[in-house]
Amino acid sequence: MKIVEIVQPKTSSAINSSVTQAVVPQDIALEECVSAIAEGISQIFRRAKGGRLKTGFRCTSGPRRGRIVAKPSTCNARMNPIKGAKIRMKRHAKAKQAGVKMRFTKRATAGSKRLKGLQVSKKSRALQKSKIIKPKK
Repeated sequence: MKIVEIVQPKTSSAINSSVTQAVVPQDIALEECVSAIAEGISQIFRRAKGGRLKTGFRCTSGPRRGRIVAKPSTCNARMNPIKGAKIRMKRHAKAKQAGVKMRFTKRATAGSKRLKGLQVSKKSRALQKSKIIKPKK
């Protein structure tokens, strides 16, 4: 679909001259954007508060490579250096406390236990032993 007539004030500038423009349906433009974003992510499950599981995205490219995020658009978003410096200082100060809490959370909470059954990597699938029960002699 093309727009043939554009209503604009009559001036001598080249900007306001009537030029035929191509109109692209919105759903096609969105599909291109989503596919470009989806190339740098893989969908996974993540832990949420209260022992629940949520879908998340692991960034495979961009400044947040390797990080698990809630939205795929976050992977390529611009980094804020001021917030990053504050987070680094906080992590350095609270590293020991965070380690103790994280150890308990990753080992013992219900969400982590459920997640262990879901997140089976491709490498570990090949190395898993068969579960065939041998008869007793």
